[in-house]
Amino acid sequence: MMKRILVSLFIGMSLLTLTGCWDTKDIQDIQYISAMGIDYRNGQYDIYVQVTSFAGVAKQESMEPKPTPVWVAKGSGKTINAAMNDIYKRSNQYVYWAHVQLIIFSENLLKHGLDQVNDPILRFQQIRETTWLYGTDDSLEKILFVNSLSGSSVQTSIFNPEDIYKLRSYVAPIRVQSFYTQNYESGMTVKLPKVSLLPEVWKKQGGSKNTVKLTGSYLIKNNQLKAKIANKHLSGLRWLTKSTVRSPVAVKVNEDTSVEMSLIRPKFNIKPIFMNDKVAFDISIKVNGVVRDMEGNIPLPILKDKVENVLAKEIRSTYTYALEKGTDIYNLEETVYREDVKKWKSIFGNDFTLGEDSIRNIKVDVTIEQTGDYKYEFMN
Repeated sequence: MMKRILVSLFIGMSLLTLTGCWDTKDIQDIQYISAMGIDYRNGQYDIYVQVTSFAGVAKQESMEPKPTPVWVAKGSGKTINAAMNDIYKRSNQYVYWAHVQLIIFSENLLKHGLDQVNDPILRFQQIRETTWLYGTDDSLEKILFVNSLSGSSVQTSIFNPEDIYKLRSYVAPIRVQSFYTQNYESGMTVKLPKVSLLPEVWKKQGGSKNTVKLTGSYLIKNNQLKAKIANKHLSGLRWLTKSTVRSPVAVKVNEDTSVEMSLIRPKFNIKPIFMNDKVAFDISIKVNGVVRDMEGNIPLPILKDKVENVLAKEIRSTYTYALEKGTDIYNLEETVYREDVKKWKSIFGNDFTLGEDSIRNIKVDVTIEQTGDYKYEFMN
């Protein structure tokens, strides 16, 4: 009898030590922030947050899925934390930030500078370092209202930029961790992808749908905006970006002959050449190519030469355009810093300048690996 009593007491005391789930909440009782935009106007910060509703996630599998409702709220304050606290005041549920997948900086904020933004973002434990970063000159509110064709706000291309980038590499997507690592690195100019709202891109009977697309890049150095460059002027950047997977190039051989190619994973080297108190740069690139579409008969050596000339021209054209904007788009200063930090300090210090002739040579070597189903008969 005594043994049974002792066992019962032991079990009872053990149950008291078990942790419970008294403070758990159902997902429909929590406001999950999936995206946020940060603006700066009239001396204060405006934060826009996108909230995705999970009220219908417990539907039976046999039921037809419905579009996920998207809500956007706005908070304002003299500081980022004050603006976030304003969001709390306006919310009628628990606000959870750990599912933020992207942050968009407005152009006004970039012009103002990021000094007062970096610390709150990096210190806030719920915002992950894998969050994607963008910039825009469009309405943050309208961008956050855009959803995919299936009605989901978190299935658009800006939430999943790597999938798009693998198919067509142009401006590389960037995460919080990479952005701030580069931002505080000597000689680095960060490329922040610029997104824009494109109205009525997709259409169906009785309606249309807006979309958000990558349209260029903001170039930022030491927390300050240096330039805004559209995609049409960034064609050379992709060939000097380590993360480039595949990117298209069009080659016009003559009036009647053109070729569409995909170039894959370029490997490049930028070599600084010191000459007294100046520095020049030699650039070499190796890349493999695949023919996607060909009009007319083109000898392989001629095609190879044409593609190499196109790449060299694009690299120099992008460099010249960025130079006119006063920015170092290829991070040439950073290569000097890595090559010889003592010379970087003694020769340039805080006054590193580039000229049109700073890029001395561009050597491109293209290997055409595949021609598709078309048998290449013009090898000579």
